[in-house]
Amino acid sequence: MERRESLSKLFQDLGCKVESDAVLDKCFEFCESYNVDVEKLTELWLTFCVNNNNDIDPTLHNLIKMENAVLKKDYKLSDLSTENNVKQEQNIIDEHFIENITSENDDVLSMYGCAETVPPKRAKRTPDVEVVVDALAGKTRTAEFSQASYAESSSTQSQRNVTDKGKILLSVGETVASWKRTGDYNVEVTKSDEPHVPSDAKYMYEILSKQGHLLTFVCGSLGSRLFKTWSAATDNTTELRYVKNVRSVNQTYFRTFGRISTKKESANTVMLEGCTRRKGVSAADSIELDFRNLKQYSVFSGQIVAVEAINPVGDALYVKEIFAKAYAPVASAPRIESRLNIFVAAGPFTASNNMHYQPLWDLMEKVASEEPHVLILIGPFLEYTHSEIQDNLIKDTHQELFEKILTRIMESTRKNTQVVLIASNRDAHHEPIFPTPQYTVFNRKLLQNYPNLKLMPDPCILDVADLKIGITSVDVIKHIGKEEISNISGMDRLSRLADHVLAQTCFYPVYPPFEDLNVDTELWERYAFFDQQPHLLILPSDMRSYCKVINECVTLNPERMHKHAYAKLGVKPALDGKWRSDNISCEIVKV
Repeated sequence: MERRESLSKLFQDLGCKVESDAVLDKCFEFCESYNVDVEKLTELWLTFCVNNNNDIDPTLHNLIKMENAVLKKDYKLSDLSTENNVKQEQNIIDEHFIENITSENDDVLSMYGCAETVPPKRAKRTPDVEVVVDALAGKTRTAEFSQASYAESSSTQSQRNVTDKGKILLSVGETVASWKRTGDYNVEVTKSDEPHVPSDAKYMYEILSKQGHLLTFVCGSLGSRLFKTWSAATDNTTELRYVKNVRSVNQTYFRTFGRISTKKESANTVMLEGCTRRKGVSAADSIELDFRNLKQYSVFSGQIVAVEAINPVGDALYVKEIFAKAYAPVASAPRIESRLNIFVAAGPFTASNNMHYQPLWDLMEKVASEEPHVLILIGPFLEYTHSEIQDNLIKDTHQELFEKILTRIMESTRKNTQVVLIASNRDAHHEPIFPTPQYTVFNRKLLQNYPNLKLMPDPCILDVADLKIGITSVDVIKHIGKEEISNISGMDRLSRLADHVLAQTCFYPVYPPFEDLNVDTELWERYAFFDQQPHLLILPSDMRSYCKVINECVTLNPERMHKHAYAKLGVKPALDGKWRSDNISCEIVKV
């Protein structure tokens, strides 16, 4: 029962709704058959759904499709008998569901205006001509990449789940009667005083010795701050001794700090790596942490923590208490004079099986109608793993395509809306590095004609009349969740993961970084940390949308635009110069 509840909670955190216990039982069967843990399986499920544009709610039929497409291809069965059982059960389920599947396909096709029971094959494109299949007429035509061709090729896309349009997925704070702009109050968006990645930043020139020095420096700086904050908050009559060497043998309790290293493959082993190195030793000392005396804990690889422990034998620290809350000072109250509306959307901005960008154009219709003061669009715009980019089916260069998309965005936006573009390392046309410089636009007329266009690096902290908005395009919530080892109650998982970002005062505190993220350590040390806590922190993620207040900071995941979801934020002026987190109202809406 506990195993089912735990797996169901993992799916819930990803925004998936599990309909029956049979689905959970099938997941456990896959875990045993293919030797993967439940967290890896849920991650594979979400990746499979995103890549195939499937509904993320797990069903028996779609789980079997994932098994055939992913598990059987990339993972080996534990034994032959299990393979035979799976095949037999698959045949039974396929026979049982075939009638429902056929009707389900017909329903999907009917939404796009297709009368055929079999969807037409996608036509290939030559380098010079874009070929589009007209779903209504069943004809093939050629078209240039333009506003007209976009509208024509995606007209049938707009028929998708019409009842979902405008549906409020989440509402937090004061209810907003109307999001349409009233009055003539305008604002300017600039970078905050925090250091930001310059557009001409050099990267990947670091050497290992310098990388090690920077990691040690960061660990020492944050660890010292943790230790001082902890000491100031502790009312102990006897001051505990601070020890730099994490392997120090002692039968009385002492305090030390270091960087966490987790090894889930080794029965959730947690190591603490020190922040100092002895002469002649290439790596800092490390030691295993024993949490048997802790009632609750939450740690992940790369996290800097302080611990109170004993080391009676020399092979493990028996932890009595752990401290990891080194919040930055909260920024001063904003100078907003009137109500401020901010729209936020995160890429990818088109479905994984086409390049129509229909969700983005639907959003731009809303923007043109309601005229928010600020529109924040977080990359990627050209997701490098998209099938049509991988197969080189686009006639334009990646940069040309990006600038055409950007031109249409600006043409759809009124001059008094500040449009902010946050760069992403996952864009096919941009630098594949984190921290990431701002987008480059070679079309100078575009920049000259639209002074309301603001290009920002990743990460960045925006300043809107002293309202500080921290943003990163990296899915740091998912990355921390992948590395986290925890035993904690009283705080939902998404809040806990977002809290780690604030507590470490870093937009990406995971180390080593996720396998598909190229982190330059020198740029990371300079530009991934913040000295002041922003009023609003935007952390886009594949996990389910949320808007929560953590340590007086509003943290937000607007979900992905390819799921037709975005966020609306209403910000009220501070009363008598006193700022409160409930001055921000939020709605996450289907476009």
